[in-house]
Amino acid sequence: MYHLQSKHQFEVQDDAQAWQRVAVGISSFEPDPNEETSDDRYLDGNGFAETDITGGQLVIAFEGHRYHGDPAQDYIFSVQNKFGDARRSKGRWTQPDGTQLEGAITLAAITGPGGEAGEKGAIGFEFRFNGEPVENEPAETVTPIPGEDTGTPAT
Repeated sequence: MYHLQSKHQFEVQDDAQAWQRVAVGISSFEPDPNEETSDDRYLDGNGFAETDITGGQLVIAFEGHRYHGDPAQDYIFSVQNKFGDARRSKGRWTQPDGTQLEGAITLAAITGPGGEAGEKGAIGFEFRFNGEPVENEPAETVTPIPGEDTGTPAT
């Protein structure tokens, strides 16, 4: 079964330790294992190499448009000009099949907003997981986007 990319859910923990959903204004994401490799050639390989994966870091790059008033974006951009521990947080990625990865992250490569005068402010940022993310059972609820239809009848 194919899943739309919009079925992935991302969250960041803000300064108040509250989970904020990363979605409003975000148009794309790109996970990268940022692998380190060891490429070795041996006499019995006729000059051809073997590769072993020796390390890595899960990095998720996001792109979109700056939306002032969105709690996740406001938090991320509040640390844009800070360094060290101010850039550390927790991140969570819930995939369409329910697989959930959570762990300590560094908010990196926070860029923008920028672009042409008649365009929305383009932004980018990364979740860089510090160590191996923990695979969790899916959360019962994910922070909804304001105005999002959650499937729950209104009371």
